[in-house]
Amino acid sequence: MQSRVARRSTWVLVVVVVIAVLTACSDSSGGGGTTGAAGQSAAAGSGPFFGKCGGVSTDDVARVTGTSGLIAASDNSAGCEWVTSADVLGPQFSFNWYRGSPIARERATEQLSRDTVSDLTIDGHSGFIASSAGICEIGIAFGGDFFEWSVSYGTAEPGQQQRSADEVCQATKTLSTMSIERAK
Repeated sequence: MQSRVARRSTWVLVVVVVIAVLTACSDSSGGGGTTGAAGQSAAAGSGPFFGKCGGVSTDDVARVTGTSGLIAASDNSAGCEWVTSADVLGPQFSFNWYRGSPIARERATEQLSRDTVSDLTIDGHSGFIASSAGICEIGIAFGGDFFEWSVSYGTAEPGQQQRSADEVCQATKTLSTMSIERAK
């Protein structure tokens, strides 16, 4: 049986490790994302209002992606997702709006999970584009906010060819441009 001192020492060690991990993972710069100018912090909510689903309708997503039968699986002020069925291997398209969240963190995550990640500018707004076979994601910064469009065609049906990375990313760029142009 463990002594009271040994249990207390173990408890103190666990608390110290948790504090160290939380401190290491926190954003020590004191704010959300940067504006891109020499590390200046931008206030959360300083970007434009993108409207419901980034200002893009289900019909817009269907037309741009060439996918029929889309339904809105989620639909709220922070994001929307469209699918064709409950099958997780099928097409999935999403818009997410992050207020006060650093885009650099999202880009770092993409660099761990995608084959290619590079800088991108759309209509004068900077961000990144990340892709792997069948999926393309674009994040665009607006002060302390950013949005991300994700286009995934899922697994190709037997006998059908997987869409090229260029096709997938072109649809993602078109949707991202639409959201920028429709922002208020």
